[in-house]
Amino acid sequence: MPPRPRWWHTLQESRRQACSAIDFYNRPGDKGSYLDFVVHMHLAWQNLLHAYFEKNGVDFNYKDKSGRPLKTKDGDVKTWELLRCAEEAYAENDPVRKNIEFFVGIRNKVEHRFQKSLIVATGARAHALVINYEAELTARFGDDHSLSSELRFPVFVQSLTPQGVEEQLEIRRKLPAKVKTYITRFEADLTDSVKGSERYEYRVLLTPLKGPKSEADLAVTFLKAESLSDEERQDLKSRSRTGSVIITEKQRDIYLKDALSPAKACTEVASRLPYVFQQHHFTKMWQKHGVRPATSDPSKERTDTRYCLYNAAHDNYVFTKAYVERCIKEIDTPEKFRAFFGKDPISNPE
Repeated sequence: MPPRPRWWHTLQESRRQACSAIDFYNRPGDKGSYLDFVVHMHLAWQNLLHAYFEKNGVDFNYKDKSGRPLKTKDGDVKTWELLRCAEEAYAENDPVRKNIEFFVGIRNKVEHRFQKSLIVATGARAHALVINYEAELTARFGDDHSLSSELRFPVFVQSLTPQGVEEQLEIRRKLPAKVKTYITRFEADLTDSVKGSERYEYRVLLTPLKGPKSEADLAVTFLKAESLSDEERQDLKSRSRTGSVIITEKQRDIYLKDALSPAKACTEVASRLPYVFQQHHFTKMWQKHGVRPATSDPSKERTDTRYCLYNAAHDNYVFTKAYVERCIKEIDTPEKFRAFFGKDPISNPE
């Protein structure tokens, strides 16, 4: 067997760091550490993006004015830090990027004595950080690299009484002023679409299941809000406020009015490049990125909803502006184009 490529080893380190992070988060009592969770997820994300860049021929080393790689004090080549990687990999207002940026900023503000308060205040964002990681891991490298075989749904105890809810609120009120200020200022600059995205903050409500069990049951069931009647939805809302019932809800965009057809998305990318970009180029990009299933795949709705959405009414796919930005960023120089497609670009005719 030939030796594994370098990016593969970087990816395995990324997966190891992610598992360590989740382990620290789920440990009970004083054995847990939110700071360790944040630090290890930081490393997991950085290694994930480094592995992706390396696999696709993207140079992620810092250079001096003469084009030579910069070195650290230890003599190692200086590579892009996580913020720089996120800038390269995602559009400016991508919720995944904003979620990463949030935790980069919060990293130096975690104090062990206040970590319970911080978990209450930012737990939904931490959940999104892990879910986004898994989504990116499988989308960029395939399902074989998923963490699903390494992790399981945690067993936990949580008081659901009104007194328990008040206790959680009291813990949150103990959050240090500097952290409250950071969260307020960070979110003041976010768009409503980012703040409302499950990719930025993943909020769940859980409920015990009653009735007979089937072999298909999982510990967690996701309910679509649109499948509930108005009466059921109102009943769930009223009961969840008392803390007596918790329902899992996963919100997912189905169609965006400002999304683009494949032809229009291709035209948008082509208009911002100095060389020829045609439909077969665009098709190869979405296939390599895995943002939508193959034409023969019966699960048509299984898309990466940040970038592509299935329109059931017309039985076709549309692409988001965030995906257009991602495509442009990945091939906006001849070097990047060559690395992605394996051939030199053709200059546009004058």
